[in-house]
Amino acid sequence: MAGGIIYLDIDDEITSAAARIRATEGRRVGVVLPYGSRVATSRINFRLLSRDALTHEKRLSIVSGDAATRALAASAGLPVFSSVAEYEASEEAPRPPRGDVAGGAAGAAGLAAGASFGLEAAAGPGSPSSIGSGTGSALEPPLGDTARTPAPGAERRSSKSAPAPEQATLDEIETAELATAAASIAATPPPRATAAPAPMAVPVGRPVEATPPTRVGSGRDTTGSAATGGRSRTPIAIAIGIVALVILVAGVGLYLYLPSATIVVTPKEQSVGPVAMTIEADPSAATPDATSDPPVVPAETVTTEVTTSGTFPATGKRIEQAKATGIVRFRNKDFTSSNTIPGGSIVSTPNGTKFKTLATVTVPRADIVGLQVFPKTASVKVSAVKAGPDGNVEPNTITVIPRGEDPISLDVNNPEALTGGKRDEFPKVTQADVDGAIASLAAQLDAAFVEQLKDPSIASPGATVFPETRLLGTSTPNVDPTTLVDQEIESFDLGLTASGTATAVNADPVRIVAEERLKAGIDSGHRLVDGSVEVDVAPAVVTGGRISFPATASARETAILDAAKLKQQVLGKSLDDARAILAAFGTVDLHAWPDWVTTVPTIDGRVDLTVNDAVRIESASPAPSP
Repeated sequence: MAGGIIYLDIDDEITSAAARIRATEGRRVGVVLPYGSRVATSRINFRLLSRDALTHEKRLSIVSGDAATRALAASAGLPVFSSVAEYEASEEAPRPPRGDVAGGAAGAAGLAAGASFGLEAAAGPGSPSSIGSGTGSALEPPLGDTARTPAPGAERRSSKSAPAPEQATLDEIETAELATAAASIAATPPPRATAAPAPMAVPVGRPVEATPPTRVGSGRDTTGSAATGGRSRTPIAIAIGIVALVILVAGVGLYLYLPSATIVVTPKEQSVGPVAMTIEADPSAATPDATSDPPVVPAETVTTEVTTSGTFPATGKRIEQAKATGIVRFRNKDFTSSNTIPGGSIVSTPNGTKFKTLATVTVPRADIVGLQVFPKTASVKVSAVKAGPDGNVEPNTITVIPRGEDPISLDVNNPEALTGGKRDEFPKVTQADVDGAIASLAAQLDAAFVEQLKDPSIASPGATVFPETRLLGTSTPNVDPTTLVDQEIESFDLGLTASGTATAVNADPVRIVAEERLKAGIDSGHRLVDGSVEVDVAPAVVTGGRISFPATASARETAILDAAKLKQQVLGKSLDDARAILAAFGTVDLHAWPDWVTTVPTIDGRVDLTVNDAVRIESASPAPSP
């Protein structure tokens, strides 16, 4: 009959190997294993492959150049070959006709070997329940096309044992064999157990033929009767052993062959905000408070002392002046009468410097002798009308007679210079000088205060002083300003000292308060994505001495998902329906095993659903490769 050869890679698992064996056409299949194959790491792997091939009516052979692999496969009851050529040559060997007695015996032996393998797979290698006593015999599926020697145990079957129905499946026959074998093992005392045959040598290049384990029938052989004739058996113990074996075999089968599903749900994100808020700096707040209305951050009041001084000129004057004095002489040329000049009469120089007489003076009439007139004179003291050095005139410079006098009959002159006229000025501090100095110092004091507020050492580390909040107290002069007034000095010194305060704020807590304010608005069914909060703080605004920070906060949030509740919604649903249901909660990654499974298992334990909380925020910067 037709056969096939499949080649496995080193990393191929037993599941993929079994699937390829089932998919191979023909009943005879040769599996070529490379050195270091994962399948060749355990004898149980070869037994599982043998059982799966038997279930699907395949005869399995192992081809490997590794002696250890061939020995392990042979111990699992499989024919082994060292090369593909040897395997193909074995296919060409003549086979006895199908349906003969030997073939029937081989079929029965194959069923017994299948039961032996199932029991050993359930109980584990080397356990007391292993049928065949752990021999390294080879096992070929009972396809009825190769002659086999009947197992020695077959001769001891009871005549009352009925053959399995023709329509019974291979699994039903195997289950019956396993149950019968378990009953036989439980009823046979350990001291009377038949010794296991020694492992057979495995020659390279030819299939290993194994002697099937003795099949235990419903009757008893003579040896068994002799060994157990005197012992009573408890039916309950036999039943418990059978039930335990069935449960164990079923559990292993469920674990290996039941479908499973792995689901990962990544919650979808949605935007929160931006939320606008105004955060005030409050000197009375001890800690940041995002719950107050408006939210506040602590502020501090800094105090500093400012001093300024200056020298200012005295703009006032004290004037000390005197009038020039001297004597003028009037001359009367009128021979008919005398001339009286009252005191206070004004005489002057041609250029307008005026003098007044200090007394009344009468000038006698002039004498006439013959035709010649001889004038008479009279002198009087005068003083300059205006004080100052302008009244100091040279002799013979006062020539203008008082107004109303006749210049023909009267004239005036100063025979000597007029002196004593002077004007002396002395500087003096006035009240205006002091007031102006104080005003100038006050302006300098405020400027010095602003400059001093730039010094970061006057506030706590990290805090910024806002000069707009400065408040300068009453200034104190270093001398009494009233004592400066009327001092006859050219300049005076004056200084002012004042204590000032200002508000300083550390803006770092502003972002924390804005973030907490945003988080306070998130409902209990959602949470913010780590690292998604963005806070934008505008420059501080100072109004009426109060400092506030306009800020906006935004973030991304995800729903808090309950994995157990999500799992209950998709159990038993088709994969597409399950994805559609879970898509409402986020991104879904659903994988079912095996690949041909189209629905989510209904057994809770076969479905692994997790919620992925590790949500990453996309950014403009390049992200590392996964």
